[in-house]
Order: sequence, then C-alpha cells, then structure tokens
Amino acid sequence: MSEYRHGRVARPRRPWYSRALRLRHLYLSHAWCVAFFEGAIALGVLMALTELVSWWVVPVLPLVVAAMVKLNDVIAGAVDRGSR
Repeated sequence: MSEYRHGRVARPRRPWYSRALRLRHLYLSHAWCVAFFEGAIALGVLMALTELVSWWVVPVLPLVVAAMVKLNDVIAGAVDRGSR
C-alpha cells in the first residue's frame, strides 16, 4: 500500500490488539492477535467447563496474556536500546 496521504506514505493499520496495548517493538499479525485474545477466552471457557478452574478465570486469562505480551514488548525495547 504505497498510497500517499498528505505527502507521506500511508502505513497499513495495525490490529486493534496491538494498538490497545500500545506495542512499539513487537509487530503482531492479525492471526497472532486473534490467537492471543480469542484463544485466551476460549481456553478459559474450556477450562471452566471442565471444572479445572473457577469461572473468574475466563475474564482474567485474557488480561494476563495481554500483560505478558506487553511485558515482552517492554523487554524487547530494553534489549534494543541496550544493543545500541
């Protein structure tokens, strides 16, 4: 997509998951964003249905996964700055 807007080349839009977490150093594809968010919800529901965990895990698990992804982004930024 090399369409020009206001004299600049327009970049493709990042997935909403990446924008919501304000990821700066990780570039996740749409498939990875779906896997992280919806996969965490599906895993939480599956574990709750099999009574391995309580139902409070269903909303908490996607938040924990998002925190881990954000932590990975912060660490990637620190490693990138440290290598310069």
